[in-house]
Amino acid sequence: MNNKRKAVAALLVVSLMGSTCSCSAKFESSVADQADKLGKYIQDRDYKKIEKLSSGKEKDLESILAMDAGDSMNDNEAREIIASTLTYEVDEDSFEGDFFGREGSIDVTFTYVDYEKAIKDIAIFEDIDAFEEAIEECDDVVEQTITFEFEKDGGDTVCTNTGDIADLFPYADEEFNFALSRDSYTGAVTFQNLNNGSGYIDAYTITCQLAIEGDGQDLTWNYYWVVECNDVNLYTSDVMESDTDTFLTAFYSEDDILPDGNYVFTFYTEDDLMIGTGSVLVTHTEVTPTPTPTPAPSSGGSSVGPYFVSPVSGIIELPDTEITIDLPTGYICLNEDSSVLSTYFGSNADFMYNLVFFAASPVDAGGCFCVRMNYSSVDDPNAMSALQQAADAYTPDDVTVERSTSDYQIGDRTYTIETLVLANDSETAYCNFVLLGDDDSCYLLYFYSSSPDIIDEFMGGITVG
Repeated sequence: MNNKRKAVAALLVVSLMGSTCSCSAKFESSVADQADKLGKYIQDRDYKKIEKLSSGKEKDLESILAMDAGDSMNDNEAREIIASTLTYEVDEDSFEGDFFGREGSIDVTFTYVDYEKAIKDIAIFEDIDAFEEAIEECDDVVEQTITFEFEKDGGDTVCTNTGDIADLFPYADEEFNFALSRDSYTGAVTFQNLNNGSGYIDAYTITCQLAIEGDGQDLTWNYYWVVECNDVNLYTSDVMESDTDTFLTAFYSEDDILPDGNYVFTFYTEDDLMIGTGSVLVTHTEVTPTPTPTPAPSSGGSSVGPYFVSPVSGIIELPDTEITIDLPTGYICLNEDSSVLSTYFGSNADFMYNLVFFAASPVDAGGCFCVRMNYSSVDDPNAMSALQQAADAYTPDDVTVERSTSDYQIGDRTYTIETLVLANDSETAYCNFVLLGDDDSCYLLYFYSSSPDIIDEFMGGITVG
């Protein structure tokens, strides 16, 4: 009888164990399925569906998944872009559960772009497209594993630690640096090289600068400007990109002294947003009429000779050579009746006769001219001696002079450039002399600028053939 009872008891135990193992296996499968659903809902940031899998409400998680902290639409979109990179994978082998199939856990590994690395070298974003491009180009990711805890709740399997999901969104309230309207980064317009108090007198050129401030110095500036005088539009520039990060430059010039008036410069972005304006008064010297003297017999005059050209394109072919000079952007060739020529060279008839061109750049306060020299070839030692004498004579008062030479290869010939760096307390000028020509001709090219890059800009534009 006792043996019979023992056999029945053993049979009941085996039956119970089989039932328990079956429940445990079903629970493991249910946890894996729920974990996969949970990963998908997290990826979609669908709080309502996450809540249905949760053992309780997580109001903080709801606000985090909304990605709408703050008032900036750009910041909200940026967070959305980062969140869109989120992926997940359920590690089914990581499941651990109790014997009765009522509690268990499973690992889910999430990855998303390492946005901190993606943007660490970018001070400011032009727009949301620039932010998205930076995120898309980043190959670094953050990997994070969450061990989700599950339990049986009646007939359902629910997660008891959905609050840990918040750890996947550390950027939920992150603020990013997006560019404001361009006029938020501009300061005052200042006019350069004033020679009459706060204005100009007897001026050929007006140059001004619009200050770029703050984060604007990390942006790209494409702009143009308009010049008006006495309510008349004198000039509208092409759109150009600034080559500095601290100011935008504008200029206006004429071949003769500028007429009197109040000249107004207005800066615009390429999409026509006004970002700055300033005005300056221009006057001229009143000349007292004097009796016209009887002309003296001509000794050759001081007008330009047969070599002189003033192409609008800024491209000059040196006579009797295969050399072409393409002037740097911003340099304007003056024509033969410009008073600047007579001001600089009028007393030297031979120089004027042999002058090939004269050009100026209001942008960098630069200028240049080329003159034909009466030497048999560019290699004539007397020509180099003449260049040295010209450089020796160019020593203005109250400046320090640093002198050097450099070689520049053009075609099959090496040209030596004599450079004088002139500096005082307020400015620095780079003055350069070089002989151009071939075995049958010789020219002196002189160019100067406030930019140290002037040599490469000029010599890079010279070609042979």
